[in-house]
Amino acid sequence: MRISFVIQRYGADVVGGAEKYVRDLARGLSADGHTVEVLTSCATSYNDWADVYSPGVINEEGVMVNRVRVAEPRPNERFIPIHQRVVNQMHRPQWPWGQQRWSNLMGPDLQNGPAEVAALAKRSDVVVMVGYHYAHTLSLTRSAAAHAPTVVVPTAHPEGAFFAGRVRQMFEYADLVICLSHAEADLVADVSGGVAWTTVVGCPVNPIPIPSDAEVDAAKAHHGLGEDPYLIVVGRIDPAKGSDEAIDHVQFVRRGAIPNLQLVVVGPGDLSGNTDGVIPTGFVSEAEKLALMRGATALLQPSHMESFSIALMEGWLLGRPALVQGTNAVLNEHIQRSGGGLAYTDVRTFETAAVALLGIPQLREDCAQAGKRYVHEAFDWQTVGPGFVHAMQEAVNRGTRRLEEPLSVEATHE
Repeated sequence: MRISFVIQRYGADVVGGAEKYVRDLARGLSADGHTVEVLTSCATSYNDWADVYSPGVINEEGVMVNRVRVAEPRPNERFIPIHQRVVNQMHRPQWPWGQQRWSNLMGPDLQNGPAEVAALAKRSDVVVMVGYHYAHTLSLTRSAAAHAPTVVVPTAHPEGAFFAGRVRQMFEYADLVICLSHAEADLVADVSGGVAWTTVVGCPVNPIPIPSDAEVDAAKAHHGLGEDPYLIVVGRIDPAKGSDEAIDHVQFVRRGAIPNLQLVVVGPGDLSGNTDGVIPTGFVSEAEKLALMRGATALLQPSHMESFSIALMEGWLLGRPALVQGTNAVLNEHIQRSGGGLAYTDVRTFETAAVALLGIPQLREDCAQAGKRYVHEAFDWQTVGPGFVHAMQEAVNRGTRRLEEPLSVEATHE
């Protein structure tokens, strides 16, 4: 099958959950004998979409990657004010002009984007548009659907932007919507008003190397970590990712039940305010990240905005129990299905869960082993790969019937 992806960024040195998802899928599908192509930008940063990679087609690990220049970097002085209005209005979409302006400014604005996507669709059995709130999916899903069966993978979470009316319009052009969890599928059904034909196919989770005790000790020593217990958060420092709340909760526990508890934060961003007991590492190598995760008492996933969470899965593969943000439906689903940890919803339930995990070794071991089994059974490539291909065939069947109807997608939606 000729399967093509459209994604905002792509490459081994690009950091991002959706980007890793596409790269793992593309390489796995190529290894299984499918013809895989990726259309993406030349950018590496979503902050401005400035071109970094050279434009053109290159074979990367069996995947044909076509990078296209960005028409112009994003003007953040105009984008940020309107983006804040969009994301802060849950269930209250911006007026139509505001939605159009927001989607145009979001980026990346690919040069000749409609023509590039149309040409890609014409040489593909199915086109997969990934990431609901970027310009390629909001604006170009229609271009793909006019020429080929089309799938949208929204990687959605319940932020204000997801309730913009332009998002529902995007679903109307999709022959199939793939969600990474049942909780995400429920969210899509709510926003789309039932127009989206959804299926759930998890994210592939690849095996990872298990750090040795010596590697763990070296990583801990490098960051001044001794024998005191620590929780670890992996991801950028961002209030939407729960980093501020995680720091506040850990400091609350330090003032009472566990005075020597520490919090290690691995990822980009700057901390402000009281950082007592917090060790920010910034960017570290993959090997050092895994060693720090392996040395932690538990992995903490405090994000309110998750559609899957690779970090959570990696923590389980490394034999660590999890402590997760229970108000996030996706994370709570993982905990309920796996038994791999505990969920919290406020500072008191956080303290109770932290005390239990740190104080009961058998609980830590049981949760860690349950989480590891869950990852192997639900997200191994031997499970996800065939499930994804089956979904592609379903999309091809639906899209082929649609394209054979008397009215084309473009004519229908004029």
